Amino acid sequence: MKHVTLQVVQHLRPGGIERLVLNLLQFASPAHDVYVVALEGDKTSAITAWPELRPFESKLIFLDKPAGRDLKTVLKLRKLIKQLNTSVIHSHHLGPLLYGRLATLGLPLTHIQTEHDSWHLQDPKQCLITRLLLKGKKIKLVADAPRVAEQLERLGINTDHVIINGIDTQHFSPGDQLLARQQLKLPANKIIIGAAGRLVPEKGIDTLIQALSSLPEDHHLAIAGHGPEQPYLLNVARQLGLTQRIHWLGHCAQMRNFYRSIDIFCMPSRQEGLPLALLEAQACGKNVIATAVGGIPDLLCPYSGQLIEPDQPKALIQAIKIGLCNTTLSSDKNAQYIRKLADVRIMTATYESLVY
Repeated sequence: MKHVTLQVVQHLRPGGIERLVLNLLQFASPAHDVYVVALEGDKTSAITAWPELRPFESKLIFLDKPAGRDLKTVLKLRKLIKQLNTSVIHSHHLGPLLYGRLATLGLPLTHIQTEHDSWHLQDPKQCLITRLLLKGKKIKLVADAPRVAEQLERLGINTDHVIINGIDTQHFSPGDQLLARQQLKLPANKIIIGAAGRLVPEKGIDTLIQALSSLPEDHHLAIAGHGPEQPYLLNVARQLGLTQRIHWLGHCAQMRNFYRSIDIFCMPSRQEGLPLALLEAQACGKNVIATAVGGIPDLLCPYSGQLIEPDQPKALIQAIKIGLCNTTLSSDKNAQYIRKLADVRIMTATYESLVY
């Protein structure tokens, strides 16, 4: 018997959750037929903005939900569930959880909900809604890191399983730094600090820019990602005289080249779950400096990783100096650590086992 699974997300824009569900689609076993359902948006616009979606387009479904709560979207999702003879709904975050629960009322299928962080549940209203939606025996709650599970428990939400996010460690691996820099048009003779993610306040990129201003002139910063905070960050860089030392790569289609091109990776986030960039950078052999938030401490390599507190540029400067001292020696250990604990094939098989 083939199981049909709908991975339900809010939207399909470049981000950790979105890449995770594409991995669950790409690496599904033959016994599982997987579709990705985005509540918001349309296929043409999504693929135009994110061309990496194109190989999966036959498995992508968009419900074009308008702003706010919408009953028609619930009915669209319910109709889709019946048409595809769906046996599993796998929702990610609160919006998809809400629509998934409403659309499956009275239907005999399995519902899996993955919580990728807990900071949004500090909002009492969101926490209450989540707790109400998770009631019942038909839903299985997964946390993507042990610390996320612990944080949920402190909020009165008990998880059924912890399944570590996985990446393709056969793809993300150490490689030629000079070649990667040439392909990304990054300077060959500079020390490059890397950061990646959506440019929003939660990512703390402003802290990293402040730290760069106190590092030597040959230290540059490469940032992969875009988002609404970019104009503010560009202004901060101008005020600090760093315009020529920061390389804004925007959406980077070849993230493996990005990680290979840098000397060290920084994640100065104020809030996180278990970000895939943390895993990808280490799988490519890079030392990582990250803040002790969300699930980051669970998957930071103990041999080379350094944890700091958010909004501490002086601590970040010191950690960068230390981290740059042993990059060659720790490269293989970083890659081996992630291959052992966070490979996408292990993650996918574990999720699929919840169906039986």
